[in-house]
Amino acid sequence: MTRIAVISDVHGDVHALQDALAHIAKLGCEKIVCAGDLVDFGRFPEKTVALLRQRKIPCVQGNHDRWAIGNGSAAFPDPIEDASGWDASGWSLSSSTMTFLEALPATIRVTIGGVRILLCHARPGSDMEGIYEDAPSSTVIEGWFESCNVDVILVGHTHAPLVRRIKGGRLVANPGMLMREPRNAIDPAMLFDKASGKFVRLEPILGTFGVFDTEKREFVVRRIGSDEIMDVQAR
Repeated sequence: MTRIAVISDVHGDVHALQDALAHIAKLGCEKIVCAGDLVDFGRFPEKTVALLRQRKIPCVQGNHDRWAIGNGSAAFPDPIEDASGWDASGWSLSSSTMTFLEALPATIRVTIGGVRILLCHARPGSDMEGIYEDAPSSTVIEGWFESCNVDVILVGHTHAPLVRRIKGGRLVANPGMLMREPRNAIDPAMLFDKASGKFVRLEPILGTFGVFDTEKREFVVRRIGSDEIMDVQAR
């Protein structure tokens, strides 16, 4: 059995990353992977990237990482005033960090414990279009599994934990957002609540990561520093 810790959307929060790594060590996970968005939103992108590099954690490039190196129009391009203790401002990252972000792959494929895994940021072929409980269709996702020749797809991007099962024992999973301390307040997402039939605003879930068990083929979502296993809807 191998337990793989999955983190994503760290967004420059080095303290959340440090605490998550300590929690993951206590759980006895053998491997750690990161589904992208290492920078932006948080106060410590330089320290965050440095820690990921120091721990040699495999990472894919997220859309915010891509924006940071100038490949596309950034959603948050305005410079931010430096504040005491912050290690970077706006997109003013060191050349070493920029080189590291630029070299990150869009996908990582690995076979662990006989399980073929694809790691990407949002979905195969896109770092902007996410995967949700009801979109895209199972037929579309089944096509990804066939074309990519994998058993499990691990993603991030949406900031929402997700476990979605596809026929044949295959699995799509999202650990949610690791960041806990954004530089500025994050607007709650406007989501459609099927129970009430209305659009509602929900606070984002912060500080979560996932653990995938290759033997049981189970994915659980945990909150940093808590023994609780979050109740994530499975399909």
